[in-house]
Amino acid sequence: MQTAMSKDMRRYFEFDDTTSITTENSTILTEVRAKRDTLCFPKNKLFHRVVFRPYAKSMHLFQPMQKQVYYFSHDFTPGELNLTAAGLINEVRLFLLRGHSVRDKSCTCNPHLPFARFLDYGLCLKRNGNMALLDSSAVNSVAEPCPLDALSQTSFTCELISAELGLSSLLATVLQCWQPITVHDVLKQSGEFANSEKNGKIVWELCGKHTVDDEKSLLDFVKRHRLGVAIDHKRIEYPLLHVHVRRLVQTGVLTHLVAQGMLYYVPGLHGQQKCDDDIVALWRGALQEAVSSKPRAATSVKKRRL
Repeated sequence: MQTAMSKDMRRYFEFDDTTSITTENSTILTEVRAKRDTLCFPKNKLFHRVVFRPYAKSMHLFQPMQKQVYYFSHDFTPGELNLTAAGLINEVRLFLLRGHSVRDKSCTCNPHLPFARFLDYGLCLKRNGNMALLDSSAVNSVAEPCPLDALSQTSFTCELISAELGLSSLLATVLQCWQPITVHDVLKQSGEFANSEKNGKIVWELCGKHTVDDEKSLLDFVKRHRLGVAIDHKRIEYPLLHVHVRRLVQTGVLTHLVAQGMLYYVPGLHGQQKCDDDIVALWRGALQEAVSSKPRAATSVKKRRL
């Protein structure tokens, strides 16, 4: 059963840059064949022109004297889109932290998505004039808040989460440790989320551990973002932030690049023991002797040549 959706044109058609035209509002393919069967067209069907617009629910397919509209549907399996349990947990976490859908055209948030998933979502590289960063660990450095922040929520129904992920439902199955498991069970077993019943519907929200309000939670948050966290990131705004940053920097577990306004985690060396002073002195002495002996060796070689 096909249960996942993708808006990535390369999953539907064989093409390269020579058959693709990209404008400000759309991508246009010319003389391309379908590479898979869908409910709307069979594999290998030739189209004179295909027009795709980011955020649209459909794409237009043109043949001589004929025009079709293909509405994106769940034509893929999670495996075909390389959806993993860890990746889905991360996408749901980002969705709940953001509090609104990144699929909304007016959203200017960094999607924090890997490039393949960015294309599956059908997002535009330029989001309201801001160039989107595509690494899932990157942090949006744009100072202006997203216009949808005022509408952000703290909990979402199963239907809204599956719509954000591009799944028919949370009962879709993915492989975890080579065993099929539903997305619902993946989220529940992750320990990242809590679900409860509100107004007769099951809603999901983040566990309390995602609140950043002390040194430990701040360090944990920065650890999850390997490319750094902006000091003015809205998820770490609390009264003692700068005090805790200073302490963590002094202990050597954080680096604060003040000019760039970025925080970085400094990984520790696990199992590293302090070397004895006599061993250090011996190593440094051997190094000093090796360095000082190089000119003499070069001179002796030169004399022998003469």
